[in-house]
Formats: sequence, structure tokens, C-alpha cells
Amino acid sequence: MGKPQRTAAVKFDDIPGKLPQGKVPEDTDRTKTAQAAVDKLNNLQLDDLHEDAIWRDLLSFTGTYRTFYSRKTVFATLQKLSKEKQRSPFALEGREPRVGRTVDGISWLDIDVSCSASENGLVGECKGTVSVVLCEDDKWRIWMLRTWLESFEDHGHPDVLEPVTAVSNGAGHESAGTNTNGASDGSAMSGDGAPTDYDVIVVGGGQAGLSTAGRLKALGIRYLLLERRPEIGDVWNTRYESLRWHTSKHYGSLPFGHTYPEEDDYMLPAKRIGACHRAWAEKFGINVQTSTAVESAQWDKSTASWTVTASSITGKQTLTARNLVLTIGVGHLTPVLPAWATPPQVSASNFHGTILHGSAYRSCAPFAGKPGLVVGTANTAHDVAEDMANAGMHPTMLQRGSTFVFPAEWLHRAEDAHYHPSMDPADADRESFTYPNKIMREMINRAVWSGIRRSPERFDALERAGFKVDRFGDIYDNLYVRFGGHYVDIGASARIARGEIRVNIKSVRGLTETGVVFEDGSELAAELVVLCTGFDHDFRHDAAEIVGHEVADQMDDFWNVDAEGEVRGHAKFAGHPNLYYHGGDIRMGRFFSRFVALQIQADVLGKPMRRYTD
Repeated sequence: MGKPQRTAAVKFDDIPGKLPQGKVPEDTDRTKTAQAAVDKLNNLQLDDLHEDAIWRDLLSFTGTYRTFYSRKTVFATLQKLSKEKQRSPFALEGREPRVGRTVDGISWLDIDVSCSASENGLVGECKGTVSVVLCEDDKWRIWMLRTWLESFEDHGHPDVLEPVTAVSNGAGHESAGTNTNGASDGSAMSGDGAPTDYDVIVVGGGQAGLSTAGRLKALGIRYLLLERRPEIGDVWNTRYESLRWHTSKHYGSLPFGHTYPEEDDYMLPAKRIGACHRAWAEKFGINVQTSTAVESAQWDKSTASWTVTASSITGKQTLTARNLVLTIGVGHLTPVLPAWATPPQVSASNFHGTILHGSAYRSCAPFAGKPGLVVGTANTAHDVAEDMANAGMHPTMLQRGSTFVFPAEWLHRAEDAHYHPSMDPADADRESFTYPNKIMREMINRAVWSGIRRSPERFDALERAGFKVDRFGDIYDNLYVRFGGHYVDIGASARIARGEIRVNIKSVRGLTETGVVFEDGSELAAELVVLCTGFDHDFRHDAAEIVGHEVADQMDDFWNVDAEGEVRGHAKFAGHPNLYYHGGDIRMGRFFSRFVALQIQADVLGKPMRRYTD
């Protein structure tokens, strides 16, 4: 084994890159300006770039995810990689140039472009967006360039898959026939005619796993998706009964169009999400084997392949695959409990009520009229507290640090700009999710903080009720550094302000027979205690259960951001050959699955992508 791969985590504020100062004049000839920008890209001079130039590339030139900052760095790197990748000239795409802007009036012109880049005879079809700004000397300069790999020429497209007529074989499979990757394409077969050898095995059938499997099928890659639960969608069906997405349904679609019918609720309930995930898998004939627990995966250096051992309803299985993709959740398998709520302490206290982690919570209906305690103040905690209030309980939220509260209607307004019925989610992703994380963070914070300044009473009311508000919080910090901890407010905040959900900020010493005792000696009665205290987010602990500790230790740290603002360890080379770890929020699961599939496709074609690490 080689040395463990470890990428240092960096604070967002320490990452370079900033918004420009400038505006697009109303009388700008957009067509002429766009053509001039493309001409500059194809004959680039240092002065054609803004002094704060930024280039984010997703696979097309770098073979990974990189963001470059500063005029000199972007100029030198683009020139170097364009030559190495035999880049074709950039060309204008069909859409009209459009104005991008911030809430405080800064604006730039976004221009869609395309080109090709090749390596070892494999031609990549690339697309991108070049953003130009009008500088103080009245010259248009390139401020930002975003490029991404669309597909490999003559090898399919990860966004295109036609539906099939699904069938069920009654043995835990839901696909267009479980032997779609059978002997006719060279797979090894077991005695009962089922394939045992694949290009890829994907472990975990949630959002990321389904998205990855669909992309692999679209690219004609032999794959198998293994899911330990009885049915696709059970990851949602087994959650608490009142759970619903705080984001819009269009934002959470799986690949290949809109997953959820227009008549569905805007914020989907969990069981509906699960049902639609299952229907999607059937619609596209995803080769999935359910009720299958992966016990181990061992790498064989001599054959450059994984041997996967699994248990299913038909018994033990041994499968082989060149690539392994773990989509088992991003650190959501091992609950974290406060010391006073561990099993030994609960037993010693003789607590007569019910105490459980949020991951085990389903409903509080049996506790109507009783006192309840929710430990934590992030999304799940607020959902559970509101559930208690709806059931006629008397809930109290136990809060430690301050919490960033993000009004749901603000989030929905931002999502609806791109994620709506008339826009393909794939196009929406290209439009909004290819921005450098540092720049998108700055744009979102400006918009959110402006709204907070205009709506102080909403947050004042929470503070009057004893709730500690991180008023000018950072949603990107919560999402990509803290791994959560915020609340997208879909209604619980108003109930806190009205006193229907109480707040306590004291430190717990331990449990009593009837509730908890705080460090100051005061007590609080609770017949139901729900611990919304999160999970162990070191995914290597979960990965080690499958690939072993030696292999897991080779993998990079996951989540947080590196010095360029890219999420560490996500959907990329994981520090060990032919091993990927993919997860993230619902949009990340969909969008980055296309890049996981493309990296694997290059490997399967015998032309693995060179990763630019200079």
C-alpha cells in the first residue's frame, strides 16, 4: 500500500477569488461581445484576463475537479493544458448570452462555449461558460471560465437514457431483466446464468447510487447496483413519518428528466420520494439487486479488480468488478450520542421514558399530551419538535451553539430560478452548479444577508423566545464544512416564537427517572427524548466495514474544502486504484454521478484519465 492520501482542509475565507466590480451596460451588443470573448479565448493574451480571473474545470482538461485563481495562473494553466489536450478552438454555443448579477448590482455577461479535448486518442466533448466583465478602462475582460466534460465522442452520453418496460423476477430485483449485463457482452456467468463479473459494482441504492447506476447504463458500461434494503426507496420509506424535503421536488430529481409529477407536493414527503425512486429504477431498467448486504470487497493487484462478497436472500455471492463505487451515505451510518445518553448511562439512570437517536425516530403519536425533549437544533431536530407539537406533546429543544436559520421561501425562490418544469435538471445543473464554490458562496451570502437585514423581526422573535440565532450564518460553511447544523425554516421557527416549542440552552449533567438534570441542578421532565445529534462523519469508518481498514486508510479525507474550494475526496480518485466514494446532497448526487461514470468509462475503454495535480 502507498502513503495515505490526505488533502488539507481550508477555510472558505482563506481561498482566493472574488466577485468583480462592474456592470453590463444596457446598450451592450451581446452577440458582438460574445464573439469577441471567444476570439480572445482562442488567441489568449495575458491582458485579456481580468486580474482576478478564475477557471473551474470539471474533468475536461484536468481529469479531476480543479479551480485556478489569478490572471497569471489561469493564463499559464489554460495554455499548457490546451496544448497537452490538443484542444480544438472554442466555439459559441446556440444560446443567447445572458447577464449574471448579484443583488447589489454587480453584473457580467455569460457566454456558452464548446470545444473538444483529446488524450490517448479518446476525444472528450467539452462545454463551458465564459464570463466577461467591463473593466474601468472600458475593455471587456474574461473574469471567469467554467469548463466541464460532457461525453466522449462516439461513446454515448451520461445524460441520455431511454426508458424501458420494467419487469420483476420476484427475487428482490427490479430491472429490465437482471441479466442485462449477461454473457452476450463477455461477462462471466454463474451456474444459474447470472453474471458475476462487471466493469463496476455500485454499493448503495440511494440518490447517489441510483444516479451513478443510471449514468453507467447510459454509457453502456457493465454494472450492478447492490442495495441492502428490501426495496429501492426504502432509505426514505423507513425515515420518520413526517419527513419531507425542505427543498423543491424539481431540485431533487434523478437523472434523465423530471422524476416527480407536477401534481406532487412542492416539498415531497419521504414516502413519495421513496416510491418515485423505485418507479424511476423500474422505468429505466436499472440493474439492481436488493436485499443484498455487501460483506467485503478485496482488491487484487495482480488482476486489477475487486472481489466483492455479499449476502442476499439466495445466499452468499462472490462477484468481481474492475471498479467499485461506494454510495453508502456520506457519514450517515454511525450515530453520535452525548455521553449522558449512551446505553450504560441510560441503564444506570433508570430512566423510565423512551430515548432514541433521530435516525431511529418514526412517530411521537403514542406520546400525545406528554413532555418531549429534542436534543439539537438542525433540520431533523426542528422537524421532530414540530412533529411533537402537532401531536399535542409539550416539546422542548435543547440548544448548545447558535443556529443559522435559512427561510425556506428564500431557498425556494433561488431554486426555482433554474429548477422548474420547463427546464431539464441537467441544464439547470450546468447553469448553476458549475460555478466555483467560493464564488457561488459569495453570491448566495450577499443575497441571504440582504434579506436578513430587511427582515429583522423574524430573527428577533426567535431570540426573544430564547433561541440563539447565528443571524448572518454561512450556508456554504454549513453544507461543506460543518456537514449541516442549520435549519431551512419550513414553519418551526414561528412555533418557537409563539412558545409552542420551548428552548433550553443549559448543559445536561445526566438522566433522571423522569427526564434530564442540568449542570445547575435543575431538572426537565421528558417521556420521549430524541437525540438529533448527528453522525460520525469520517466516512472511512463506514468504508472500512467493506474494503477493510488498510484500504480505507489510503482514502482521502471526505468533505470540507481544499485550497481551491473543491470538496475533498468526493466523486474522484479516492487514493486507491479503481475506488470511488460518491454522496452529498440530492443535487450533488445527481450532478457528480455523471463525472464518476465518465471517469470509469475512460478506464473501461483502456484510456484512464490523467489527473492534473501540478
